[in-house]
Amino acid sequence: MAVSVGTSDLAPVMSGAREQVVVLGDSVAHGAGDEQGLGISGWLARYTGLPIMNLGVNGARTGNVRSLLRDRSAQSQVRAASVIVLSIGGNDLYGDSIAQILARVFPNIEQEITIAKVHSVVGSLRRLNPTARIDVLGLYNPYHHSTLAAWLDEQVNRWDARLIWSFADWQRVNVVRIADLLQRDDRISPLDRFHPASAGYSLIASRIAAAM
Repeated sequence: MAVSVGTSDLAPVMSGAREQVVVLGDSVAHGAGDEQGLGISGWLARYTGLPIMNLGVNGARTGNVRSLLRDRSAQSQVRAASVIVLSIGGNDLYGDSIAQILARVFPNIEQEITIAKVHSVVGSLRRLNPTARIDVLGLYNPYHHSTLAAWLDEQVNRWDARLIWSFADWQRVNVVRIADLLQRDDRISPLDRFHPASAGYSLIASRIAAAM
């Protein structure tokens, strides 16, 4: 398992054998908030010139991705991929008021439970495709100016650390941290003040592409 932490603003164009990338998971995978309508998949296509299949779903949780992976069309796309980008877990932790309360009162327990669910998703991906590289995205804090900013930063760091540790012995599974890329206001969407802006998605895609 590798951890991608580079901060290149411009990813190199890949060379060699033709590859295909699948991006799946939640609204960050889908590209919500990008004022240019590109999201991770669109920016990856620009940086790499590769075909990108976007299977992201706004609001998705780990259970939604597991259901998606029972669909034959989705299975076919995953099997054909050389790189799989997965963004999932944030909605399990903070996707509704009950989840937010549990994550606030029992953060360690909720994170461990959700990590196990993420493992289940990655395990399903690995069974469908034994050789693809799987990039699992970390979380980020969109609320830098709130009263909970310091607490949220801590929880994001704890989540990413758990994610890195939990996949340490998985072959060709990389944890890609993104929290540091989204610490500026101009990298958070002007459309919803929550998801990454186009500039934020560009940097996320650049980091993924550079590791490829």
